[in-house]
Amino acid sequence: MESKEGHEPQLLKLMKLISRTLCTFIICFAFIKAIATEPNTAPPNVIVIITDDQGYGDFSAHGNPVLKTPNMDRLREQSVSFTDFHVAPMCSPTRGQLLTGIDAMKNGCTAVCEGRSMMRSELPTMADFFAKSGYATGHFGKWHLGDSYPHRPQDRGFQETIHHRAWGLTSLADHWENHTNVYFDPILSHNGLDKLFEGYCTDIFFDKAMKWIEQQTASERPFFVYLPTNTPHVPDIAPEKYLAPYQGQFEGKPMPAHFYGMIANLDENLGRLDAFLEERKLTENTILIYLSDNGTQSKAAQEIFNAGMRERKTSVYEGGHRVPLFLRWPAGKLPHGAELSELVQVQDLLPTLIELCDLESIESPLPFDGASLAKLLTGETSALPDRKLVIQYRSSGERWDPAVVMWDHWRLLRPKKGRNPLPPDTPLELYDLSSDPGQNANVIDQNPKVAEQMKAHYDSWYTEAKPLFDLPRWITIGAETVDPMVLYAQDWVGDYCDNPGGLSHGTAQGYWNVEIDEERIYEIELRRWPKESNKTLIEGWPEGPGGTERSARPIAAANLQIAGQNYTLDTDSEDTEAVFRVSLLKGRFQLATTFINQEGEALCSAFYAYVKRVESEEADLTPTSDRKPLAASRRNSAIAKAIVLSKRDILIADFESESYEDWAVTGSAFGQGPTKTRNRIVGHQGKRVVDTFLLSGESDVPIGTLTSAPFPVERKYLNFLVGGGRHPQETGIALLVNGQRILLATGNSSKDENGKKILRWVSWDLTDLKGDEVQVEIFDQRAKGWGHIIVDQIFLSNRSASASPVSLSRERLKDSDN
Repeated sequence: MESKEGHEPQLLKLMKLISRTLCTFIICFAFIKAIATEPNTAPPNVIVIITDDQGYGDFSAHGNPVLKTPNMDRLREQSVSFTDFHVAPMCSPTRGQLLTGIDAMKNGCTAVCEGRSMMRSELPTMADFFAKSGYATGHFGKWHLGDSYPHRPQDRGFQETIHHRAWGLTSLADHWENHTNVYFDPILSHNGLDKLFEGYCTDIFFDKAMKWIEQQTASERPFFVYLPTNTPHVPDIAPEKYLAPYQGQFEGKPMPAHFYGMIANLDENLGRLDAFLEERKLTENTILIYLSDNGTQSKAAQEIFNAGMRERKTSVYEGGHRVPLFLRWPAGKLPHGAELSELVQVQDLLPTLIELCDLESIESPLPFDGASLAKLLTGETSALPDRKLVIQYRSSGERWDPAVVMWDHWRLLRPKKGRNPLPPDTPLELYDLSSDPGQNANVIDQNPKVAEQMKAHYDSWYTEAKPLFDLPRWITIGAETVDPMVLYAQDWVGDYCDNPGGLSHGTAQGYWNVEIDEERIYEIELRRWPKESNKTLIEGWPEGPGGTERSARPIAAANLQIAGQNYTLDTDSEDTEAVFRVSLLKGRFQLATTFINQEGEALCSAFYAYVKRVESEEADLTPTSDRKPLAASRRNSAIAKAIVLSKRDILIADFESESYEDWAVTGSAFGQGPTKTRNRIVGHQGKRVVDTFLLSGESDVPIGTLTSAPFPVERKYLNFLVGGGRHPQETGIALLVNGQRILLATGNSSKDENGKKILRWVSWDLTDLKGDEVQVEIFDQRAKGWGHIIVDQIFLSNRSASASPVSLSRERLKDSDN
């Protein structure tokens, strides 16, 4: 028999072994179960697609009876969709709010140009949050939040960017060659370098985004893709194969074939992206967000279907700012297929993604105006707290100019038409969307308490927002890593100028807020046209009948003002630029430029300023000058005001007939009779004028004369309206005595801020000719820039139409007699 000391019974040993084995099994089973039930801990990838000018009604799933969007509809079915989601009524403010989570009035980006399309550089962006959290960040498509450092996408957190400049292909800042290759084979900026890409613009952006995603997945990095398309924004151009279903009319209304075609192409690209994600097993853990930046841009599309909403892009009525939002994340176990009717805004998306993706925080000078929707999306809460939201955009920053306050189903707003500031007494309007979704009945008088609460919220919000709105955004000059650099007109503070029309009119003026990064000598090259165009300062554009002549400008000098110094250089007709070399201290300044004519009058600012550091400290500097341009307001103040003829006035010609009657015509400049103004002239009277530019098929080339029959001088003054080219002896109107030119007047080669040619009153004092017979000769002997004359409303009167009538000297009369 075995001793009990130092030995355990065999049964006890067996029991302990079984116990240890069972415990090990239980622990392993629990561990395996925990692994099996643990959610995917890999950070989700994120793709944000924002289309340009696609309205809520521009989806077949929303009820559009014409447009077919099967892939967008499928995404909607697979997503959480929001039916009361709001953006700004215009693209740049929406994009700034999306990327910062902060209201437009507070982040500084409230408009599409005039210095208001740039966010404050100290605010972190969505890309900054993702980059700090280890994500690869890529941007493919539109930007429209500033095109000079530090406002470019590569300056705002994106490690990869392929984009066009400003609002789109063919904008003022866009590469010149894209004006001819519109939407096809564009030149785009790839990480700061212009490069030719082949294909249709939307296809390119999706292709490059997918290729970049492949590179990131190969390196096992989570990715954030920002894919803002430039379609379906104007110009409406779609590949031919998408147009056939949308030709002709629908129920008597013309269909916007190219607009719908651009959306059909977008839909196809969305389908390609979805298939790409599925094939690479990326769908499950990718958050895909789809939205638009404002209401539909197409009036024709609005007429066909607008989801019952009032108005469209740029409006503070619902059709301007309520847009679709689809959000899909299969791994997140969201209630896909559900429609959420909570009042939400684009500012909510950044705080939502920060929470869903568990992104690292970044210190910011401002809190978010948006609220995270994460708990709403995951079902942790069924409703958001009661909230009032404000939308205000545009460049004035004045109260309610324009703005809307949203509170549940209520909308308190002040509408606006055009760009001019609202009169301060413009009344507010209140709408109840629960009973009036089309906003047809203003119910402010019936609901004064609701209106007062909403107005009080706006007043509190505006008190906080306005001081932030007033803070300037600065463009940095002199940073070594971004030298040389270009300043573009759409980023200046001043006139609205961001498109081909503003460029060709050549009348806009503005200045840039610049921060000089380093004290040194800088070369500042001023141009009216981009460098790659090779166009001279005085040349016109576009090519074609009258285009070149219409936009030619008589530039004779260039002026630069910065840091309290004034510089002026003469230019000649062959110059493409004016180059200044100036020594600048570090600091913040206004950089103002002006092109001026021979009389010293301001014509426009330089639309492009090319700036670079000068390495040599011994470089020749441009001397300062006392010569400054006359203010634009001085030349524009001469726009003629209407004058009603009295019974004592004698009309010589109002040019309202289709023929010249007893006037004699030579040459081809004057055609067969007066022409309609075609909304291109200001200061005229009636519907017709003499305009040798319009009469010649919108060309300055033809020349000729138009001479009246003799008439007696029976009143003190001869008054008339004149405009067009300022070229004495070449274009003008003359008084003939004995066939000799005794008095002469010309146009002033000027246009107003809308690009319309200006007529001014001229009065000749003919006291010394009373009773004599005279003639009026209108002549055009110039065949190039501003080579035309405009005349209207010639009459004799005892009152002067001009504040400064021209007197006829006796010396001139004696010379004519000889």
